Amino acid sequence: MTLRKICIIFTILTGVMIQDVNVLDATVLASNADQWENRAVKEAKKRYPLAHVLFKQKVWDRHREKESVKQYHITLKDHAKEFGVFVTISYNPQSNKINKVIVVEEYSS
Repeated sequence: MTLRKICIIFTILTGVMIQDVNVLDATVLASNADQWENRAVKEAKKRYPLAHVLFKQKVWDRHREKESVKQYHITLKDHAKEFGVFVTISYNPQSNKINKVIVVEEYSS
């Protein structure tokens, strides 16, 4: 077997292993993101318990050493009224302990 063939086989094998690691990392990141999105929905439902969730979306996030902040926009429907709320979650990134949650109804004219 030539050196070229060995290098090609090595590249193919390690490429597959790297792809597997990336898929695993993506799964962990997605589940972590789902955790905060689910928490945002839970906080919105605390304030509007009879409303149904129509749509949820992360608006922005900011990460610092001692504090991370994420904001979500949740669209709710309560009877005939459809409205949006912004849920902002501040937490410690090392412990995932929540510092503060703010729920603000979107301004509508």
